[in-house]
Amino acid sequence: MFSAFKRRGMAAKLEENAVLKLWPKAVGEQISVQTQPDGLRGGTLFVKATSSVWVQQLHFMKDDIRQKLNELAGKEAIKEIRFTIGHAISKKKIALEAEIATAKKSFLKDRDKKMIAECTSSLADHELAAILKRVMQIEINRRRRMQLKQDR
Repeated sequence: MFSAFKRRGMAAKLEENAVLKLWPKAVGEQISVQTQPDGLRGGTLFVKATSSVWVQQLHFMKDDIRQKLNELAGKEAIKEIRFTIGHAISKKKIALEAEIATAKKSFLKDRDKKMIAECTSSLADHELAAILKRVMQIEINRRRRMQLKQDR
């Protein structure tokens, strides 16, 4: 079956798609939102970015990105990366950015901070108290985020 794909020139296209799918994993969520791999030709990966600022920043990172992509691909699939402007962020990516920002936002109120301090102040083990504080903060934030989603 693979030989039939190869005869029709599909093997190269399948390989290209496999490498392009590695992009989000190689660059991470923040860069992935701002970029889109556009194609792979002759070992050169073409990537569109949302702005000239991103193009410039990615240019400084391209050796690390190329190395990570080749590592994930398990071979030297990419020899060069070229960045251009032209990627428009989709509504899905905008929603993802908003979700990330919400996840990073602290929803702790003063009364929550006071309650956490009161609950942990009597613990003799300071390391345990610090761990318990973090757990309580994370749980309160998680519940508030869930409540926000339900209210929408």
